Amino acid sequence: ARTAEVAEKVIAAAQTAEGGSNKVVLRVDFGIDGKVAKAVAAAFAKKVKDKAFLLVTADDASGRFMVVASAPKGMPKDIAVDCKAWATAATEGTGAKGGGKKDLAQFNAQGLDKIEGVLEKARAF
Repeated sequence: ARTAEVAEKVIAAAQTAEGGSNKVVLRVDFGIDGKVAKAVAAAFAKKVKDKAFLLVTADDASGRFMVVASAPKGMPKDIAVDCKAWATAATEGTGAKGGGKKDLAQFNAQGLDKIEGVLEKARAF
């Protein structure tokens, strides 16, 4: 149920995004579960074909956060987003570890105080 809730929030954010933007950046805390992140990316790709998302989720107990960037396969080339480059740029200077491909990237980092900076860099990308 948690996965569906998170997916709904990400999809809703994409649907209300300002026209012309091919990227959605948001924070929804569900811990740092990679399986949930992948399921959210899959659900998003079924509903949204013209936007990529970068999601930040924190785990208060461990003081860690995860950054997930995903773009639906088949996104038009002129608006395609390189998710690995996007997530790498967003997490720069945080000591985040991770990786991925053009359509899906995932990074984990320590220090919840770094999240605002990550969101700002992601929006500026």
